Amino acid sequence: MHRVYSVKNHHPLTINDISKLEAISNKKFDLSQKLLLIDLGNTQHLLEVMNNTETKIRVIEQVEEKKILKRKSCIISSTNNILAYANSKIYCKKIPLQVLDEIREGRNGIGKILLYHRLEIFKKITEIGYASGLHIFKSYSLYHKEHLICRINEIFPIKVNKTNT
Repeated sequence: MHRVYSVKNHHPLTINDISKLEAISNKKFDLSQKLLLIDLGNTQHLLEVMNNTETKIRVIEQVEEKKILKRKSCIISSTNNILAYANSKIYCKKIPLQVLDEIREGRNGIGKILLYHRLEIFKKITEIGYASGLHIFKSYSLYHKEHLICRINEIFPIKVNKTNT
């Protein structure tokens, strides 16, 4: 069963929000899970540090219609474990063309591309959640120059999955 905690508008996510999710989920999260839920930085870098491994992005599906790029991807460790899944909706009109071209190529994660290009980004977490025994997740929006450029839902498996490569 999914338990979701919605973050109020104009309210930054706090440890109290994590506690509220723990209460409605009847689950105590460990430190690494709390960090993944509350982090406002680059998820791929955080997972590399937490797992002491290099990572890569695998784009599972990517389609573009009416200036919206929808992408399903996963972050994979150097030992071929799936560390996270991501579903992204990228609004192409508000992203610099060079950045958008790299996202379309599908070789790197969105966060790493934005970081490489030093694009000033504001990240707003809108939901955090827990699916009993399966995964934790968070949904957030990325803003550049006050324009919504992307919505992302990240899923972190409780048990790390091996890929079929």
